[in-house]
Amino acid sequence: MYRNLEKPSEKCKYCGLDAEHCVCGRNPEKTEQKTKRRSEPESCAEGSVCAVASRLAEHDPDTCAHCDHAKGHSREEEESEETEIRQFVLLGAAAALLAVSFFLTGWVQIALRIASYLAAGHQVLIRAATGFSKGRFFDENVLMSVATIGAVVLGDYAEAAAVMIFYGVGEYLQESAVRSSRKRIADAVELHPDRARRLVEDKQQMVKPEEISVGETILVKAGERIPLDGEVLAGESLLDVSMLTGEPRPVLAQPGAEVSAGAVNTSGPLTLRVTKLAAESSTSRLLRAVEDATKNKPAIERFISRFSRMYTPSVIAAAALLAILPPLFGAGEWSEWVHRALIFLVIACPCALVLSIPLTFFAGLAIASKAGVLFKGADALERLPRVKAVVLDKTGTLTEGEFEVQRVETTGMQKEELLALASAAEQHSLHPVASAIARSDTQGYLASNIQEVAGQGVLATVNGRRIAVGNRALLESEGVRTDSGANVLVAVDGVFAGEIFVGDRVRKSAPDAVSELTKETGYTAILTGDAEAAAKAVGEEVGVSEVFASLQPAEKLDVMRKIRKKRGNTLYVGDGINDAPVLAGADIGIAIGLGGTDMAAEAADALLLTHDLRSLPFAIRTSKRTVAKARGNIAIALGIKTAALVLGALGIAGMWVAILADVGAALICVLNTLTLFWISKRTDVIS
Repeated sequence: MYRNLEKPSEKCKYCGLDAEHCVCGRNPEKTEQKTKRRSEPESCAEGSVCAVASRLAEHDPDTCAHCDHAKGHSREEEESEETEIRQFVLLGAAAALLAVSFFLTGWVQIALRIASYLAAGHQVLIRAATGFSKGRFFDENVLMSVATIGAVVLGDYAEAAAVMIFYGVGEYLQESAVRSSRKRIADAVELHPDRARRLVEDKQQMVKPEEISVGETILVKAGERIPLDGEVLAGESLLDVSMLTGEPRPVLAQPGAEVSAGAVNTSGPLTLRVTKLAAESSTSRLLRAVEDATKNKPAIERFISRFSRMYTPSVIAAAALLAILPPLFGAGEWSEWVHRALIFLVIACPCALVLSIPLTFFAGLAIASKAGVLFKGADALERLPRVKAVVLDKTGTLTEGEFEVQRVETTGMQKEELLALASAAEQHSLHPVASAIARSDTQGYLASNIQEVAGQGVLATVNGRRIAVGNRALLESEGVRTDSGANVLVAVDGVFAGEIFVGDRVRKSAPDAVSELTKETGYTAILTGDAEAAAKAVGEEVGVSEVFASLQPAEKLDVMRKIRKKRGNTLYVGDGINDAPVLAGADIGIAIGLGGTDMAAEAADALLLTHDLRSLPFAIRTSKRTVAKARGNIAIALGIKTAALVLGALGIAGMWVAILADVGAALICVLNTLTLFWISKRTDVIS
């Protein structure tokens, strides 16, 4: 589809374009230019659309802070940044007020501590009240509110303010970690422009991609993302496809090339004929997959949700009993046991579990997507470590899906001459094998009297000689006998002249990927409808455990089920329509997202968005680490809280220990989760 060019491009971290074509104005080198344009807004060029502002519903020159191009970040990003700054300022003010209060006495001290409490905790109190009004009686906001209001009633103003400050700091750091993880996935799917340039009688119309039909013509200028899948009609340009394939090298698009929506046109204008509707484009498939990824929760996260629903009311009931029973039996003062109950509530807040487990799986999804494996749900990521066998399709998965001439054998004729004669005869055939031979032409012979025999091959006259190119049945019809097992045989003037071996090229990454998959799971196999000889040749080259060939789609599913019964949970990887039943029937199905069929993509649990198959074992390793981190976080949180709860109930742990136990457990779990990114970066660089 594309021709790779050795020309890596350094991209701007803000707009995603290379340094030469950066348009967002946030490049350090363009700070002066950006400032000038903000102070003196210019008008957009007629008919142009800003690369960043193209995501707006309507392009209005007044919305641009510095045209030709749009603002460096969207309104949503600005609002998020403003909220983050406001939260940081309030926590800082609350901490300052509490610190100053220790140097004062009397009502001023109390007033400062209450102000500190409200500055740090007003959002928690509001969320608790809102949740309570909607029937959510037992979430962490209610726990924190009850505990701190009780502390205020008992006169422990400093402790109440400190609880809210530390809780706010913990939430702030956790939200920052979540935003970082979300950005990793968002970077993988921010590919679909909201506007496209439709060409009608040489005039440009700015319309939504959804309004464009297959067969219409669009123009994509330098610096813009391609809005729809299409074929290049005119122009030549380098495309940045790194967000689609994970490959850093730009590729060349020229007339006749197929281009995918989401690629960045970096160097020159391209005129495209649209080949797929917006809803069917590669980027739309990715966006749907990402939406699905947030809906399907893993079993661990579902367990935590159920656990929290039972845990929270149980904790409140236990705290109530702790406050009431001991003083009723004369074991101490009411104020002492109420205080212990409040400490118990602070310690028991389940935020470490509720926040860290979803964050852990979100981190795993982000890491896998960065390597080119986009899971449709966290539940699939959780099931992946249990896979004991990996089954792969051959054509288009282990191979590139494009035939080429691999070897030529002759009987007395020069190999180049035989290939040239066969190539001329095959020039007008649409068969994939014939096309591979036709591309090997070296002498430019012309054929006449061409006759294509369905299921057998081609007869033609080339340079005055009668040429037969095809299978054994074709040659026998010409009176030629041979015992050759090659897939293409050639006869010249009724005499067997040689054989041409045509095969599908194995992907460069396939042998290493299969070796790693075998190491991770213990078993790999090929399921294919191709002939046994071709399948075994590929199997030997890549090193799979077993090869199953000449299979119909239903037979593929039967064989996969037998493998699963013998080996255990099975992962299937494929790309074609005939792979859809197996992808749906496997424990985990991964479809080739680029170049694969829509049916396969819909049936699968994940999409492979890169041509590098080593992303598959990388995804398995990532899933194993993710599940291990999630279980580790559960053990950390429950261990810390159990110890602190016992100490709090016995009166050994005070409010400050409760704060550290609650916030500390959450932060330890979050930091433990973030080590996933560090480990993956250090040990799994895919080059």
